Amino acid sequence: MEKFNRKNVSHLQQNLSRLVKKPVHLTITDNTHSMIHIRPSNSGYKMRLHHMFLEANTGVLRSLARFVKSRNRKAPSVLRSFVANNSDKIKRSPRKSRQAIVRSKGRFFDLHDLFHQVNSEYFENQLDCPITWGANRRVRNQISIKLASYSDRTKTIRVHPALDKSYVPKYVIMGIVYHEMLHHHLGVVHRNGRKMAHTRRFRQLEARYRHYHRLQEWKEKNLHRLLGR
Repeated sequence: MEKFNRKNVSHLQQNLSRLVKKPVHLTITDNTHSMIHIRPSNSGYKMRLHHMFLEANTGVLRSLARFVKSRNRKAPSVLRSFVANNSDKIKRSPRKSRQAIVRSKGRFFDLHDLFHQVNSEYFENQLDCPITWGANRRVRNQISIKLASYSDRTKTIRVHPALDKSYVPKYVIMGIVYHEMLHHHLGVVHRNGRKMAHTRRFRQLEARYRHYHRLQEWKEKNLHRLLGR
C-alpha cells in the first residue's frame, strides 16, 4: 500500500465499502497474474486489487461490487474488458531462459567422447558447444526421421536417441555429429532475406568426412529400423 497514493487507496476502499454495504479491507498490488482476489472476513471482505483499479470509473466499481456480493467465480464482462483495456499497466516478468538438460552419455555411445574425436580430427579442437541426446518422441506412421539438429539460438547439438543402438556403426553417429558441428562452425548465411544453412561451402566441407558415402548408404538401407518398423 505504501507504493501507491494513500489518499487514492483510501478513497477506493471507502467507495467499495459503500457499494458492497460491508466493510472492505483493501490491499493494492502490482501482481502480474491475479488482478482481483476476494476473501470474506468476519464482518466484510478482504480484497486485493491490481493498482489499475485506482483509475476505475463508477460503472466498473459497481460491477466489481456486484461481483463481490454474487460469489460468482467468473468475473462479468465489464471487469474482463476493463482488465484487458488496462493490460499495459501489468508489469511483465522477465522471461527466464529454460535451462537445457545435457545428457551426452547413452546406453551404447557417449556423445561427449564422439564430439571430441570429431573436433580433434576435423576442427583442430577449436569448437565448443553442448551436445546431448534428444527426447524420444515417436510419431505414429512417420515416414522420415530427423537424426540430429543444431540450434543457432542455444548453440546446442541434439542427436536422436534412435541412433543409440547396438546395430548403429560408430562412423554413422560421428558423421552425423560432424554435420551438426559444421553448422556451429559456419553459422547461418543470410541471402535475400532468407536463412541458408546448407550452402555450397557447407556441402563441400560435409563431403570431407572420410566415411561420407558409407554414411549415406547406411542411412538409406536402415531408415526402416530407425523408424522402428
